[in-house]
Amino acid sequence: MRTRLVADLQSARDLEEKIRLEIAAGIESRRGSSNDEVDDPEGSNTAFEGAQSRAMLDQTSRHAQEISIALVRLDEGTYGTCSSCGGGIATGRLEARPSTEHCISCAA
Repeated sequence: MRTRLVADLQSARDLEEKIRLEIAAGIESRRGSSNDEVDDPEGSNTAFEGAQSRAMLDQTSRHAQEISIALVRLDEGTYGTCSSCGGGIATGRLEARPSTEHCISCAA
């Protein structure tokens, strides 16, 4: 499981970097352009895309944090134990969502 978690963490960090670069490129391309949506019919689309990119970045960052916590739990010997009730987390759930901290009952 450690190998999968480490690979997932690297993928999440790579995606974070890609999104950050896309956001920075979008900001750079808008510099010097009009902020008035009346003058710029693409303005509302640009604003929406920027908000969408920031939301994706937030989600990806949270996922990377969850994976990091799972790796700590693995090192501490608490991986696979629900952090809410102390019961075991089903193997199928861990395979589907390796970074989960909660059994299916507590996650609901």
